[in-house]
Order: sequence, then structure tokens, then C-alpha cells
Amino acid sequence: MVILIDVESDSDPRLRINTDEGYMLKVETKNNQVIIKVSGLSFCGARHGFETLSQLILLDQSTGYLIMLSSAIIKDAPTYKYRGLMVDTGRNYIPVVDLLRTVDAMSTCKLNTFHWRISDATSFPMSLSKIPELEEYGPYDRSMVYTKKDIRMIVNRAGIRGIRVLIEIAAPGPVGRPFSWLSSTTCSRKNNSLTCDNDLCRRLTMHDSTFDVLQKIYSEILEMTNVDDVFHLSDSVFSMTNCYYLFDDREGFLDKALFRLKMANKGFLPQLPIIWYTSHLMKHFEAKTWERLGVQIDEWDANPYESYLNKFRVIHSTKWDLSCEMRKQRCIRYRTWQQMYLWKSWRNVNVFTTEGGESILWTDLVDSSNLDYHLWPRAAVVAERLWSDVVANGSANKYVYMRLDTHRWRMMQRGIQVQPIWPPWCSFSPSSCLERVH
Repeated sequence: MVILIDVESDSDPRLRINTDEGYMLKVETKNNQVIIKVSGLSFCGARHGFETLSQLILLDQSTGYLIMLSSAIIKDAPTYKYRGLMVDTGRNYIPVVDLLRTVDAMSTCKLNTFHWRISDATSFPMSLSKIPELEEYGPYDRSMVYTKKDIRMIVNRAGIRGIRVLIEIAAPGPVGRPFSWLSSTTCSRKNNSLTCDNDLCRRLTMHDSTFDVLQKIYSEILEMTNVDDVFHLSDSVFSMTNCYYLFDDREGFLDKALFRLKMANKGFLPQLPIIWYTSHLMKHFEAKTWERLGVQIDEWDANPYESYLNKFRVIHSTKWDLSCEMRKQRCIRYRTWQQMYLWKSWRNVNVFTTEGGESILWTDLVDSSNLDYHLWPRAAVVAERLWSDVVANGSANKYVYMRLDTHRWRMMQRGIQVQPIWPPWCSFSPSSCLERVH
């Protein structure tokens, strides 16, 4: 077997917002020798070609020989350029080894963005040399901190798998105890001693000292991730408790955050700054600031008469939440992979552009013991949707079951603990089980 690699024009192997991730894989047999050529316009495209090649090779365990096609030509490219997975490590600390395994699993599905929401109101487990106070106030415990070495390890592991790492910090709030050392924070309700009635509701104010701190954080994130064309600025209002007036006193955050991000990025604004979509973007002055920039939607009821999104570059996550919906600290709803595969209404939302989508995982009830269980195979289903979202793939039919089951076994062989989609009997005798699919 001979493997030839041809990367036509890629001076920068990093994944960029406009990277061509298409590839061609050609297999032919000459004089009883298999010749394989993997070609692409970018390093990332060629890497995807090798991922597909790995799916075409089987090991015959009885003879020890490899089995593969003698002739094939595959031309492939993703439908959407942003194909992400978000993991929250602010609510529950996830060890580095588990995040590395998650990056490995993402590469098997050709996902290209690891959105790492590293902080929340509950914790900020990141060590930053420019802001040492965060290591004192941020983590649950000194052993639950991501060092620069940890972060660079994950970034390097992701990079050679064609994956960018986006680190999001929750701002302007709620930011909770991790920022309690900063004088420019406030909260909506205070007790008799004039301290926050609920520290989880603490939020940043729009003072210059706040943005001095944020600029230092942005600068260190840019330096560690080496991703300067896409940046997640958060602007979220996710809260684990009832916080009031979270939209008060935050006017101007987007303008100031964009300016500080530009300063942190050596005077250049990233091509795609992203924030979570919230109702305050319906205000004209906020929408004007963010026109033709990125918004991530985690909750949206499509209404054909509404045009709020037609100014924005959209990343969809609404029906791709892998978390358990919580109410009164209880899990009340859990989306199946079939429901995620069937969601199609996002195509009909009136937007400026659809950049892609992302499955998201909040870790209220997730840690190292059950991370894989919550992610896979559902995130793999979303990955297929984002890579080849064609009308023909409109239902979870028998071909989807067989495709997903085969991919599950591949992932298991790489050490990923993937939920079964049916009993092993069905894997070996699919026809008897597929009769019940519909």
C-alpha cells in the first residue's frame, strides 16, 4: 500500500474562517499494489480525507490482513464552515484528559470547533498570569484549575486534528464569586451588610476598569489558542439561580468589548466575533453595533413574521442542547439523537448568513464519570447534519441507524465511551431490528 499526500496551497495549516475543507480521496490498484492519493486545498481538508480513509480500511481478525476497496474516488466537502461542540467547564470541572479525549472524538466526526465555555458564575478555573486574582477566587479548588500548559496541550491536540479552540468567558454577567475581588462589579439585590444577597448574581459594570481586565483576559486567550479570526465574546445571561435586572446597566458592552478585543488582537478585529443571542439585540442601537457579526442561538421559536436575525451571521444550537433540561434541580427532559437528527426548521430562519451549528453541553449533572455518555452519539448526529445537510437526509431512517451504529463501533475502538443505539444483536442482524424503525 502506497499513500500519496497533496496539499495544494496552504501556507497556514490553522483552521481559518474561510479555509477550504474539501478533499479528494482516490484509491486504485496497479500490479497488485494499492495506491491511495489524498488531496486537498488545505491541511484541514487533507486531514478529513485521512479520516475517511480510516473508515474504508478493516482488519480481518482471523487472518490479520487489512481489507479495503481496490478502486474508489471520493470528493467531499462540508455544507457549513462552522461545525462545533460546546462543553461548559464552569459549572463542573472536567479534567484535561477527558477534554483531550473529547477532541479526539470530535475529529472522527469532522467537527471543527471546540467551543470551551471555561467559566460561569460558579467558577473560573483558568490560571492567567496577568490576573492572578482569578486563580485565588475562580476555581472550586486549587486542584481544579486549567494552567497555560493544559490549555496549550488541548489547543495543540485540536490543531493537528483540524479543530480550532474557542475559549469563552462569561461576561458581563452573571459572573459570580470569581470576580468578587473586582471593585467594578455589582448585583441587583444587597443584604443589610451591603454585600450581594446572592453572589451567583454578581455582574460586571461598564466601567473602564472592567474592560481593562477583560482586555487582559482576551489577550491571553488569543495568545494561548492562536485563533485570531473567530472569538466568542459571550454577552450571555445564563444563570443557575433567579437573578434580576441582568440587562440593566449593560448598555455599551458590545461596543466597548469589541474595541478591547481589537486592542488585544494587535489592532485587528476578528472576522467573526460571536455572542449568544438575547432579547436586548432587538434594540436598534445594539443591533446596529452587531450588524453582520455572529450570534449563537440556544433558544428560538421560528416566526416567519420576525426579522430580528436577518442582520446577523447565525450559529444554530436551539434543538441541539445535549444537556438535561433542569427544573428545581431535577432533570425533566432529555433529547434523543433521533430528535436532534430530525430538527430541520433552522433552515427556514431568515438570517444574513447561516455559518453553521453547534451542539452544547451544560455540566450541571455532568463530570468525568458521564461526559462521554452525554456527548456521544448525539454530537455525532449533529456533526453529520452540519457536514452533509441535504434534503435526502431528512429522517432517521434505516440507513442513518446503520451508519451511526458503524461509526459508534469505530469510536469505541478509539477509546470513546459511546451510548448504544440498540442491542448488539441488531448490529450483527440489522434487518430484524430495522423493521421496527418506523
